[in-house]
This record gives sequence, structure tokens and C-alpha cells, in this order.
Amino acid sequence: MKLQLTRTKTIDISLPRKSGGSTSSDLVGVELFGSDSRGAPAVRLAHKKSAWHLMAADFVKPPAGELPEKWEDVSNRSSWEMPPAFQAPHAAIAINSRLSIFSQATADTVLQDMSRGIPTGSAHVASSDPGKRRFAIRRNESSAAPTSSKSAENVASKMPDPGVPTATNGMRFTVRPLAESGQHIEAALPEFQVLWLARLLPEGHRPTVASIQPAEAALMASVLAQPALAEAGGNALVMFVRADSVFFAGYRSGMPVLWRHCPVQGGYLSMYDAVKRGLGLDESMIAAVLEDTLIDPRYALEPFLAPILNELELSRAYLAGKHSMKVDRILMMGLPVGGKHVCSFAKESFHMELFEPGVFDGIQPPPKDTVTSDCAFLPALGAAIAASEVVA
Repeated sequence: MKLQLTRTKTIDISLPRKSGGSTSSDLVGVELFGSDSRGAPAVRLAHKKSAWHLMAADFVKPPAGELPEKWEDVSNRSSWEMPPAFQAPHAAIAINSRLSIFSQATADTVLQDMSRGIPTGSAHVASSDPGKRRFAIRRNESSAAPTSSKSAENVASKMPDPGVPTATNGMRFTVRPLAESGQHIEAALPEFQVLWLARLLPEGHRPTVASIQPAEAALMASVLAQPALAEAGGNALVMFVRADSVFFAGYRSGMPVLWRHCPVQGGYLSMYDAVKRGLGLDESMIAAVLEDTLIDPRYALEPFLAPILNELELSRAYLAGKHSMKVDRILMMGLPVGGKHVCSFAKESFHMELFEPGVFDGIQPPPKDTVTSDCAFLPALGAAIAASEVVA
């Protein structure tokens, strides 16, 4: 989705797309305004000999100030320079904004969002703690009621063309149809936030901002280089676990066909709290217990995990019924610790095979691999992958 800023400069608001084809040879992906106290996760990727190579991955100092939430704040912008290791020609930004939209929706819902414009607090659930990450999730689900054929025909005539930007009521929208008739992925950001972000990096210096994406879109693209996806012919169901939320994503032939926010539980911070309360642990002991395979925390995990796995099973049934996809192994990504216990519980209690791949599986490491496979890099990695074809 191209956003014209000046006569010579455009910004792309990216959606996940199938990996392959022409790609940029050198770009950096960075996630901004997330919850990690270590800084902004950033990766630099280079495309060489038909493969992605990880040139750098680290937590960089984020820009000063806050993401503006109204036009009046756009002038209060920072000049932000990337460290030398990340000064690639192009930058892709995954942005956490409580005013962003990223959801699976019917055409009717997309048009309602376009007519509504910038979301209000009532349409989002934001953290009450100002120290937490400042963004929330649209809750349009794949189970939205279908429209009648006549209504769908009228709506379709008003829908923007796939991938073509549409500016309305202060928002920039892009949509793409999914394989199921009447379902779309919509992404949108306020125009003033896109403008602020586009001007964040100094003109005439590397990198230049070439893509701005909602963090959820980048997350959805983060698996496109995964060998597990290629081995399954591009067909997969993925559970993304974030600090305060859980998402389910479906892919067919490498293309997105499902995006759902899990409505029943929070993310891994809620899981940590369940283990803390269930086992009577101190805060400092939670990670150690979840990393230890000799201690069985299932007693504490079951009340938290069972509702999530039930929702995951519904997503698997949706893919089977709507897209004739049989998913035997489900990818789980984004969980910092405790993955072995989650996979064990899912197999024993739900007969569900969960597989936890590495963040950088499918990406060639640098000659001296000193980079951790920290799940915090997922959105930054996905931003670079999603934007690679745009800036090629």
C-alpha cells in the first residue's frame, strides 16, 4: 500500500504476502513502541543466493518521545538515527499503535471501519498501566456473520481495490481478499502517525523508511521464511503468543487465510501470573520453573491453557471446513519460556501436536553467530520480510 508523502517519496503500509519473487537485497526491520524494556528489537537482513542472511539483530535505543495520537502532536517529532550495524538502504517499521487496525473482517465491517475513521477508546482495549505497551487489538473475528449475496454485491462495488491505498476520515486503509469469499484482511493506520514515522529517520542518511506496518501484520509475516512452512507446502496454523495477547493465523500455499485474536485469555504475562499463583512462587522463580523440565507446572497451567487450546481447535476446524486443510502440527511462536510444558500439555490433554520452531529458522546466521533467537525479534523480522518485495 503506497502512501505518497512528497513528489518523490512514498511509504508502503505492508500486508503479509507469499515469500518469494523479487526481494530487496539489504534492509532493516524494527519494532517500535513495544513492551520490551531492553529497547526496540531490530534485525538487518540481506538476500544473497536465494536465501536470507541475518546480518545483525539487537535491541536499539528507541526514538525519544511517544507516538502521536492527534495531528497537533506531529510537530513534536524526534530525529532518530539507527546504529551503524543497521544502516541498510531501507527500513521497515512494525508499529504498536492503539489506533491501528489489523483484522480479518467481512466487507461490511471494512466499510464500517472506513466510515468510522480513527478508532476511539471504546473500540479498543488499552492497558491501564502507562508503563505497558500502548496498543490494543481489533476484535473482528473470522466467525463474523456472512452478508446476503445481494448485500455482498453492493458492498463489493464500494470496496477499495486489493492493495490500493484508500484515505478516509484521517485513516489510511489497505485490504486484501482472503480465499474464503467475503472475507478480507484489513490494515489501517492514522495518517498523522504514518507521517510522523516516515519523517523519523533523517533525510539523506541510511536507512530510509520504506514500509510502515501494524505490528500484527509484521507478526503474521514472520513465519514466511520458516522451513516448517515450506515443508508443509505453505499450509500451516500458527499460534502467536505475545505479552498481552494470543493470535491464530492460517496459511494456505504460503498465503494468509485466517487471522483471529484469541478472546479468552491474555498473553504470556498472564501465563506467568497463573503459574505464580498456582504454585505459590516468587516473581524471580517463574522463569526458572518454566525452563526446568523436571518440574511439572501443569496443575497451574491447565486453567490458563485449556481455553486457549479449545479456541485453537476451533481455528483448526475452521481451516478444515472452509479450506479443506488438515493441520497435524501447529506452530507456536513468541513464547519466551515454558514452550516444552505447553507442548506437553497440548499433546497429553488435547492430543494436539504443537511445534516450537526457532525465530530465525530458515535465515542464514552471520559467520560468527552471537545473536540470540529471542522471540522479541519476531515482529522486526516479519516487517523486513513483508517489506522486502515492496522495496526491491
